[in-house]
Amino acid sequence: MSQTSLFMPLDARLADVLGLLDTLENDFGGAADIYKVAQQMDSDLDDLIPALNAASSLGLVEVINGDVKITSDGRRFLSAKISDRKRMLRERIISIEPFKTAVELGRLSPFKIDELISELGRRGYHDAKDPNARDLLSILLAEWGVYAGILRRKGDEYVAL
Repeated sequence: MSQTSLFMPLDARLADVLGLLDTLENDFGGAADIYKVAQQMDSDLDDLIPALNAASSLGLVEVINGDVKITSDGRRFLSAKISDRKRMLRERIISIEPFKTAVELGRLSPFKIDELISELGRRGYHDAKDPNARDLLSILLAEWGVYAGILRRKGDEYVAL
């Protein structure tokens, strides 16, 4: 089975996306060459790619021919209050994997990371087979899913809200 929905990079960090948006807006006026952004953020391009992919999947930036541009949604997100940021994230990530599957599982019953990995693998998401998937998914679900209010963690189990 091929991937049919967007997939958040397992190594995407919310803080990196926020840093990317802030740097784009405040240091470059909203658009710049990706290499210049990486340099301004004291980051290697390889380290910036997950944040670029995540921000692009969320509709917060556009990447075209080596340039990255903050979108109007990205500007709204950057200037929003924390509660509004959480709402905006919630609206966007609910349809992006692995959150989509996590919410589906969590609505049925509490689930553990290994169950999510198994279901993602069954659905053809190859990133779930990464040897570090368990740790990366734990961080991803906490940083994005719990923060946005679509998941709650209790011990080593997650439930959908």
